[in-house]
Amino acid sequence: MKSSKLNIFILAMTAVVMCVLFITRIVQLTVLKSVNGVDLVSYTEIANERSSITQARRGTIFDSKDQPIAMDTTSYSLFAILRNADEEVIVKDYDLTAKVLSENIDLTRDQVLTLLRNPDANQIEFGEAGRNLSKEVKEKIEEANLPGVYFASETTRQYINDFFASHLIGYAKPLLAGENDDYEDAEILKGQLGIELSYDEQLSGAKDYREQWEEANNLNYLSGDDLYLTLDSRLQNQLEDLLNTAITTYQPKEMGAYLVEVKTGKLIAAAQRPSFNLNTREGIDKEWRNFLTEDAYEPGSTIKILTMSVAYDHNLYQPDEKYHSGTIEIFDTKINDHNLYGWGDITFEEGLARSSNTAMVTLIERLGEENWIDELAKFGFGKSTNSGLINEINGTFSFDNPVSRYMSSFGQAFSTTPIQLLQAFTSVANHGTMVKVQYIEGIGEKNNQYKVQELGQPISKEAADHVLGLMIDTVEKDYGTAKPFKSDIVKVAAKTGTAEIANEDGTGYLTGPNDYTDSVVAFFPADDPKYMMYLYMKQPTDKKGLIGSQILAQTFHPFIESIYINQ
Repeated sequence: MKSSKLNIFILAMTAVVMCVLFITRIVQLTVLKSVNGVDLVSYTEIANERSSITQARRGTIFDSKDQPIAMDTTSYSLFAILRNADEEVIVKDYDLTAKVLSENIDLTRDQVLTLLRNPDANQIEFGEAGRNLSKEVKEKIEEANLPGVYFASETTRQYINDFFASHLIGYAKPLLAGENDDYEDAEILKGQLGIELSYDEQLSGAKDYREQWEEANNLNYLSGDDLYLTLDSRLQNQLEDLLNTAITTYQPKEMGAYLVEVKTGKLIAAAQRPSFNLNTREGIDKEWRNFLTEDAYEPGSTIKILTMSVAYDHNLYQPDEKYHSGTIEIFDTKINDHNLYGWGDITFEEGLARSSNTAMVTLIERLGEENWIDELAKFGFGKSTNSGLINEINGTFSFDNPVSRYMSSFGQAFSTTPIQLLQAFTSVANHGTMVKVQYIEGIGEKNNQYKVQELGQPISKEAADHVLGLMIDTVEKDYGTAKPFKSDIVKVAAKTGTAEIANEDGTGYLTGPNDYTDSVVAFFPADDPKYMMYLYMKQPTDKKGLIGSQILAQTFHPFIESIYINQ
């Protein structure tokens, strides 16, 4: 009896509390017009402007040949109802269900049975094996008329190739519950990285939607613009395969490879390692950065082609003039060639082919360190290329002592991104005119949208053509450092680089035997370049007795074949 009275008392008190809470809530809503700190008047005004989007199509990303790279697709997830539901909607025949499902998804019959016989579950899913199923797989399962087996549909982003300029392309994924505040009734894909993120407004259609809202505020769909890229899928896929081979064989910490059409600035191929699977995102945790715009490092001796170009324009040396190689002293610092004893008295032209540091320092002594930094800045170092990609960095281009200014003549004491180097090097390949490196050929449509963007003429045509000839010597002369890049298919002009890697704590350079960034910039056909290829590799674990240029050449030569032979 006492227990019964206690229960009645508890129920009565609960009702009183609920009544008080209800009245308080009414006061909030009707008098104060706020709740949880939100001004309901303002909230209503915003809500009235919100759309009720019921359909959304994200734009397709195409390559230069109009082949799709990324596109929307509907995928299906499998689930089964086991109990606590009407008889007609639960699984009836476990054996038949397990047999049919195991024939269509990546689970064995026994694995499916184990899931179906879970005594604690009313409803089950089938893990990764039951997700992202195609329409064809869904229809095959449905043909069996299995009670209790159902599908949930989802709009997903499909990438035609798992590994395809992954960090440049990026990825898009469906918004989670609570993230889709603007378009509450549709499945919206949102870019998360790379082009998918940087051009999300165009691809999602949000930009056009806002522009159209004033004219028709009852729009219920999003339709994104297609994007046409300059990338060539055939060459991109070949480059991905070649980097896979290099990374497996020599295990560098990082590697990047880029192909540019020098007269237009079009980026034809761009690959890096580490990379990640566009569809599964496997590997993304190893590296989030797009090396093209987010990796800055000391460029090393490839920069010497710019030093020689500036020196030529300023008449800093005469044809066949010689200097003494080996060692040169700047203030209190000795700067050496990679051959510590040098090659005796040689010409400055030979000094470039041998990649002599002392030749470059001697030329900058004649020009003046401050003048040299002014000239180097004309190539765009230390500032954004305005690539349009989120998180592009500027590199470092400040010199705290005079010695570092001299060191910059051979590619140390400042850092640069690959895209900055690519743009600067176009001036040598393109008769002195520097062009912007671009990867978008058109938005919405491709027809005649691409515009070559000239970035000035930091060097003369005569200087560019002169240095181009010296780069041919670097490949074809017996003493040239770029001999591994001589090709039987096309005449190549090239310059290699081997740069030390700065300590992260700012105290000098790493000293391990493989603590270098090996690189090469190559133009071909050399007499009138159409393409520029830039390759670099950081800290290979196992060089297998080879030097950096020999390793990079193993990627370069088969790629040349892909361009000119295997079309």
